[in-house]
Amino acid sequence: MKPYILIFLLWGACWACSDNEDLTPSHNDRNMFDMPDFSSPEEMQLRRNFHEETSSYLIFNDSLYYRNLTTPQGSDPELVMLDMKYQISGTTDKTPIRYSLLKNMEDKVLATKFLKEEILSWLSPAFYSYAFFMVDEFFSSVEEFDLDIFEYVWIEFPAEAYAGYNATLIAYNDFYSRNETERYSYKRKVLKTLVEKTHSQIKDGEYDDFYNVLSKYYKKRPEQKDEEGKGDYEESILELGYLTTYQSSWGISFWEKKYDLLAYVTEIYSLTQEEFDEKYDKEQYPLVHQKKNALVKIFERHGVRVY
Repeated sequence: MKPYILIFLLWGACWACSDNEDLTPSHNDRNMFDMPDFSSPEEMQLRRNFHEETSSYLIFNDSLYYRNLTTPQGSDPELVMLDMKYQISGTTDKTPIRYSLLKNMEDKVLATKFLKEEILSWLSPAFYSYAFFMVDEFFSSVEEFDLDIFEYVWIEFPAEAYAGYNATLIAYNDFYSRNETERYSYKRKVLKTLVEKTHSQIKDGEYDDFYNVLSKYYKKRPEQKDEEGKGDYEESILELGYLTTYQSSWGISFWEKKYDLLAYVTEIYSLTQEEFDEKYDKEQYPLVHQKKNALVKIFERHGVRVY
């Protein structure tokens, strides 16, 4: 009997999947970042124009669209939300974040102008995110040890941007009400977040002018000289051309190429050119300036502005 049962099951499967059956998911033509469910016609036009100009998606709401959820009891609408903290590894960033949405269409237009004219104009398209989520205000958190209760707690602070895997969140923060100095400082903080996340879009070999300055140290941790003069530096790793950004960071090998590069990316966008020169004396730390200049030129060759 078993062969007949198998034939019957195969026949049933073929009948259920006939040539006329459409096996393509019904929502395959719906891009989750281009949904009108929560947007006015004016907003949708603004978003579509942005995509045509940049090839990136623009959203103003973390509620993306509704889809039908089929259960044995029937079909019900399910809200698809943007998961800002999803990581490519499939894990979720545990850092608490909070944001408020832009209040009206006028703010959305200004926020889009800020993104295009002040941020994307400093980057090459290779550094653009797949989607930009523009919000009003944004708050991130840092974990600190509270001696009063003797445990770690999250401390919230205002922030400018968050570079996630699904989208890059950027706070508009009433940018155009600021003076010129405040605007320049604010947009560089946003750029720092973006470039920290996307500088790997440039192939590693393109950074050779930067890496070659410290090539002999990347395979081992540099050591401070002892009383017998054995070691690599006298007082600070700055003498070798390393920055101290990640020297004391837990779980980070600051002497490795990727962290050395990341430290410089962070620092050149955290400081103006004048501030960098003031913080790192050219005569005392010539290798630091040699590497900084090399990195700035590499970025400029790839259409990325630093200063």
